[in-house]
Amino acid sequence: MDAMENMENDNDDVLEEEPAIQLIAPGIARNLTQEVITGIFCNVVVYPLLLIFFILTFRYLTTRIIPYEFIDEKFHIGQTLTYLKGDWTQWDPKITTPPGIYILGLVNYYCIKPIFRSWSTLTILRLVNLLGGVIVFPIVVLRPIFLFNALGFWPISLMSFPLMTTYYYLFYTDVWSTILILQSLNCVLTLPLGPVKSIWLSAFFAGVSCLFRQTNIIWTGFIMVLAVERPAILQKQFNTHAFNNYLKLFIHAVDDFSHLVLPYMINFVLFIIYMVWNRSITLGDKSSHSAGLHLVQVFYCFTFITVFSLPIWISRNFMKLYKIRIKRKPIQTFFELISIMLIIRYFTKVHPFLLADNRHYTFYLFRRLIGNKSRLVKYLLMAPIYHFSTFAYLEVMRPNQLTFHPIAPLPIKESILLPIQLTHISWTALILCTMVTIVPSPLFEPRYFILPYFFWRIFITCSCEPLMDDLKPAKEGEVPITVSSTKRLFMELLWFMLFNVATLVVFSKFSFPWTTEPYLQRIIW
Repeated sequence: MDAMENMENDNDDVLEEEPAIQLIAPGIARNLTQEVITGIFCNVVVYPLLLIFFILTFRYLTTRIIPYEFIDEKFHIGQTLTYLKGDWTQWDPKITTPPGIYILGLVNYYCIKPIFRSWSTLTILRLVNLLGGVIVFPIVVLRPIFLFNALGFWPISLMSFPLMTTYYYLFYTDVWSTILILQSLNCVLTLPLGPVKSIWLSAFFAGVSCLFRQTNIIWTGFIMVLAVERPAILQKQFNTHAFNNYLKLFIHAVDDFSHLVLPYMINFVLFIIYMVWNRSITLGDKSSHSAGLHLVQVFYCFTFITVFSLPIWISRNFMKLYKIRIKRKPIQTFFELISIMLIIRYFTKVHPFLLADNRHYTFYLFRRLIGNKSRLVKYLLMAPIYHFSTFAYLEVMRPNQLTFHPIAPLPIKESILLPIQLTHISWTALILCTMVTIVPSPLFEPRYFILPYFFWRIFITCSCEPLMDDLKPAKEGEVPITVSSTKRLFMELLWFMLFNVATLVVFSKFSFPWTTEPYLQRIIW
């Protein structure tokens, strides 16, 4: 008995000597300070290497592989050139997005061309997205959030997200649309100018982002929920009564309307005016982008998120959780699978562009898997994949949800000190905004999943369990075992770069002619 007490005292001394080590479960501890230091070190060391990689590949692709306008670039480049000529009234009717990227390209051209006169206009305009993706995005947008949640993600990883990096090499709207709306989120989470000015700044960035992609107005609503929710958590003292928390959120929104709601409400009013004037959310070619009920898009999105986040969640224990759920709820699981099959059958939209354009991976995914003529593949294979992906999407978020005590308030006085986590309210808002963003779209395009992924990924912390081995806690009286998420975060970076290298190889090495295009065509996301 005395030996046991001495051993316990020794363990207590170890924990006291190393305050960075925190017990997270009986027999399991994390050295949080070491994880943070390692994360910062990896970001500082790896970032210049990634910078060199993206710059060199940009130069190679732009000068040797595609020194010509590629796919939709002909519309975006053409409209920007029209503005460069000083003609601000002419508009290409085939363009469906607002002119934000063209104005930004115009500014970039006037800044870069006098310095690098030998560079082509195409290279200079493409440089807009490269600079945004490898400099503005990781340093200006992600770094402040990382400093508040250094265990959650690495900026170098998110800047390497494969669906995003594709557009570092092209003149498309997606990069800056993502940068601006996530900067709006950044202002809400970090409050760089204080609790009032930061919200107005957030609303400003959200409004500007809508000039790059109209659906960002939906994400503006999600950010507004966070802007109201985070101070309401403390001032209205959220608890375990979910419905009461909704009422408290609403009351706080009314009480502090001018500071928390009005800034975003201005964006909503302006967007309604735009909708009335344009008679649609889509500019230009409305016939090819008419809204519908494309419910299966949700499963496409969840599957992409699950695949790209694989290093974050995969473990033997996670797979056991899924197996246990199926065993405990076999009837519910059966009806869930039947429902998914019915959604596949009746709510799959097959856009003509999808079947006709073999320059996108979705063309091959749809023909060989998603829309395979074999019912065995289309239903019996894809339905379980969609079911597991939905489980993974929800279960990875579940332990990261901010929960409350039934009575005692959180021991925090200022909202800026709240962890980067979602409550049951904002989590619901995230799911709804994801669905409202992608379900109406008739097109199956992975770039539509960029923002759903980022808004999900920023608010989760990856597992610190071993990848394949069982996690065995130390026995009572022994020094707790130390676990870490560093290996998984590094694997996430490697996983993304594996996708990036593979897609670059395919893009560079495989080409094919199109009778309607003067140059060789290639495959992108």
